[in-house]
Amino acid sequence: MALVAGIFACTPKEESYTIKGSISGENLKDGKAYLVNFARNDSQRDTVEFKNGKFTFKGSVQTPENYAILVEGIEGRITLFLDNSDITIKAQSDNLSEAEISGGTTQNMIEALNEQKAEIEKRYNIEAILEEFYNSETSDERKQEIVNTYGKAEKEFEALDSAFFAQNPVSFYTLSKLAENVEEYTVQEMDAKIAAFEALPQFEGNRFLEQIKKSVEALRQLQPGMKVPDFTLNDPEGNPVSLSSVYSQHKITMIDFWAGWCGPCRRFNPQLVEIYNQFKDKGFGIIGVSLDSDESVWKSAIEDDNLEWIQVSDLKYWDSEAAELYHVKYIPQNIFVDSEGKVVQRKVEKEEIIPMLESYLENK
Repeated sequence: MALVAGIFACTPKEESYTIKGSISGENLKDGKAYLVNFARNDSQRDTVEFKNGKFTFKGSVQTPENYAILVEGIEGRITLFLDNSDITIKAQSDNLSEAEISGGTTQNMIEALNEQKAEIEKRYNIEAILEEFYNSETSDERKQEIVNTYGKAEKEFEALDSAFFAQNPVSFYTLSKLAENVEEYTVQEMDAKIAAFEALPQFEGNRFLEQIKKSVEALRQLQPGMKVPDFTLNDPEGNPVSLSSVYSQHKITMIDFWAGWCGPCRRFNPQLVEIYNQFKDKGFGIIGVSLDSDESVWKSAIEDDNLEWIQVSDLKYWDSEAAELYHVKYIPQNIFVDSEGKVVQRKVEKEEIIPMLESYLENK
């Protein structure tokens, strides 16, 4: 008996959360309350009774992150950063977004940070100047003044974030934001950050940490001089085309990630056609990798934009295997490789493409 008691005494208590909420207002009806996260590939959802203006959620999260609470019959939602804490929520039915949230360890940290940002917004009168900026009667000169003012506020926001992350290098919120901004750091810096999180048991199995590790491994292969991973996708006629079969035919090849539904991509295509025609006889090639899901949209865009170079796609939208290999989080995006598939340069801005090609091809 003593041995059994000792075993249970040494067993760590499973971390969990309790969210107790109350909503005040007129004409409230009983129904359901829903707790949902925002992750596209790891959807989490819970449903409880909403009765007499109250609801209670209980559970545990392996990946603390932003969640929303929605209530039947009430417009809007309550957003919070959910970790394994006891949380209390008080809200008005006509303004859920301004709910009072207390008790959440990470939520409290975020609210303190947001309060400082709100002070900056108030000092620069951000809401008013943005409204003025989009007013058709605002002069170009005044718009530039507003842009300059907003830029100053942004620098202060960035300074606040930097200070927060420096003071809280291994918080759940820091990890979630780091997953969004992996490329702001070198691979070596990211290796050190990953090691710090992996050293702490509360981050075991955290989706953001796994996502970051995967991103860093992809980025490690995309550094200048590294040989890029090969892939094979179908062209519009259904024929398989490997990346290596394309770059081996040119002195330098642009891997162009785009899509027929992507406005900025389509607006850039005429300029890219001109660049291609200017350099194609000098050893420049392009392979377009589409993040389309609708084959007809993809094919129409190729035809309408007069794209003569090789085009491939697996028609998996943002789940494109090539996009995952190349850590593509937005489009248009590019990477240039030499005839051996080694990285020359990545994420070249459109105005920098011609000078880069001129310089590279002149030396080859």
